[in-house]
Amino acid sequence: MLILGIVTCLAFVLALVATRVAMAIAARLAFLDQVGTEAHKQHVQTVPYGGGPAMALAMAVALGVGAYSGGFTPIIPQEPVDHGALWPLMTGALAMLVLGFFDDRKPLPARFKLMVQVLICGIIVHFGDLSVDSLRPWQPLAFLAAWGWLVLISNAFNLLDHADGMAASVAVISCLVLVSGALLNGDLALALVFLALIGVLLGYLVWNFPPAKVYMGDSGSLPLGFLIGCGTLSVTFWPSAASANWLAVLTPVIITAIPLFDTAAVVVKRWRRGKPLMVGDRNHISHRLNRLGLSSRSTLAVVVSLQVALAGSVLQLRGGDLASGILVILQDAAILLVVVLLETSRDRGPA
Repeated sequence: MLILGIVTCLAFVLALVATRVAMAIAARLAFLDQVGTEAHKQHVQTVPYGGGPAMALAMAVALGVGAYSGGFTPIIPQEPVDHGALWPLMTGALAMLVLGFFDDRKPLPARFKLMVQVLICGIIVHFGDLSVDSLRPWQPLAFLAAWGWLVLISNAFNLLDHADGMAASVAVISCLVLVSGALLNGDLALALVFLALIGVLLGYLVWNFPPAKVYMGDSGSLPLGFLIGCGTLSVTFWPSAASANWLAVLTPVIITAIPLFDTAAVVVKRWRRGKPLMVGDRNHISHRLNRLGLSSRSTLAVVVSLQVALAGSVLQLRGGDLASGILVILQDAAILLVVVLLETSRDRGPA
């Protein structure tokens, strides 16, 4: 278990250093996010890109050290956890990074970018043997659901990356829950992957905390959402089918509740106002909270608190009975309802 802590700390230090170096390189190469280039962004000065590639490099090195040290050996060798091979997940994340990097350098047509994401996710679902467990009896449907889920979560985290520290902070909470589920299942390999990701995100957040000095860009947010989407499909939050609370099938949705909530709110608002669904605006969760009078840091604190309350409730579903599961779902729904009521009461800002 010591290797888990070593890899996490190493990932943090590597990301901290690599992101700082990436900032300097990005400034020299004019790889910058200019003010006013996209409607949904709020920065008032030019900010360098490069966080995505820096995080990827740090994670690759940290996981390489973990693999060399035997960190991917199952905790219970005689009962290996069947989550499929990990190489398709890493390959898919790399493909998402490359796609995002080209988009950061020169914005790609939204439809083309989505088509490439659909292709990447479809290939990885096939080779990674990813599916929605509850739909396993209907194999084609299980794979189609996993395919759509990966595309959705990849884009949800991409959309959430509209404010300083937002996507990375929310992702840290999601990863902590995934690590908890992996360790409860004795799955050291997946726990190591997401602990490394946590370390990388924390190192990056040192530079991305409001006011941000660097952005991850699409080359960071797309692979980040992709990996978390894969994690929700790979980590099981109930010990066996016989003892499962059927409400546990909702755990992927709860773990990613904030990105999904933000995506749904933005899409609904654009649709109701007759605006293109793929064109950015200022109706994301941070914009709506800002219009309530919250500062950037206060907004981030609120969103992270919401994510902790929602994603953390997943652990209560593991091994719980139906009544407790219903209570968890109702509590989560009540939390989101409060947010909706608060936002809509003062949501008079520009579209």
